[in-house]
Amino acid sequence: MKISVVGLGKMGLLHAAIVNSLPDVSVTSVCEKDLFLSVAAKAVLPKSVTVYRDVKQMVSEEQPDAVFVTTPTDTHVSIIDDLLKTRMNLSVFVEKPLAASHEQARIVCEATKGLPGVHMVGFQKRFSPVFQKAHELLNNVLEEPIFFRAYCLSSDVLREGSAWRSKRGSGGVLLDSAPHLLDVVIWFFGEPESVIAVKKHVYSHQVEDYVHAILSFQSGLQGHIDACWSVTNYRLPEFLLEIHGKNGMLTVTDDFVHFAPGKQTDGNAEGRVYHRQSFPTSTPFLLTDPEYSLEDVAFIDAVRTQTTPEVDFVQAAKVNALIDRILENTEQGRRISP
Repeated sequence: MKISVVGLGKMGLLHAAIVNSLPDVSVTSVCEKDLFLSVAAKAVLPKSVTVYRDVKQMVSEEQPDAVFVTTPTDTHVSIIDDLLKTRMNLSVFVEKPLAASHEQARIVCEATKGLPGVHMVGFQKRFSPVFQKAHELLNNVLEEPIFFRAYCLSSDVLREGSAWRSKRGSGGVLLDSAPHLLDVVIWFFGEPESVIAVKKHVYSHQVEDYVHAILSFQSGLQGHIDACWSVTNYRLPEFLLEIHGKNGMLTVTDDFVHFAPGKQTDGNAEGRVYHRQSFPTSTPFLLTDPEYSLEDVAFIDAVRTQTTPEVDFVQAAKVNALIDRILENTEQGRRISP
């Protein structure tokens, strides 16, 4: 299977390395518009990989089976459009989120509706054995959820001005760090019925650095999320979801999932902790967290079998819809403030 990669940043190189390690799969071409990066790529990549600066030319000449798009979020729609106009049966993997807005995501979904090929977005927590176990416990062990709290925190933006994240087109914390959190919320509970939210600018003037949102669901469940990329002393991003139910509490992070029963059951008052290291995860190539490899394997398998992946464009668009609802709510709240 021939693979092309658009965008030679960290994620582009990561996906290229993973898929190149799979049997009968090889990266044969990459596209990078930046002149410096494209020249550097030609110098360091194997001669078997052709470097392009134009997406349409790459697809026309290389005829790949699938393309990975790992460029900034606000470029996704135009690149997907170019790819599918050049070859409508092309399979496309896009790094999260699908688009910079729900309107853009809707356009992409309409454009790909009924087309052959596989269309998937990279929400890799769905492939984490820790979060899969938490989803299983939520459905089979934790009785009716009452409320939840969740957060994603990092130290990505700790000064003003110079970061690309300060540009509106690239989005704030909701488009950068929070999509994984929001996708897990939708995966676990469905789409919320109503949203109340506030935001704060800490170092960025054009985009939000912190968001607090209260989500209410048709089932009666309520919960709140906090997303901030301007918290000190978070060398690595931290993610937590804590769900309180009638018979206990379920906590999941990137490292473990813990179910604590509300009352002693069969002599076990502490419940059970499942650590990340305890899951028998087998990956063909372990370059980083195993869920990235498992995600890419799932995409390649879907391309081979022409089956719909779990996180297709339609499912990913729900995250964009929730991001827009949260941002619209914070804008309305700002305008009516005294």
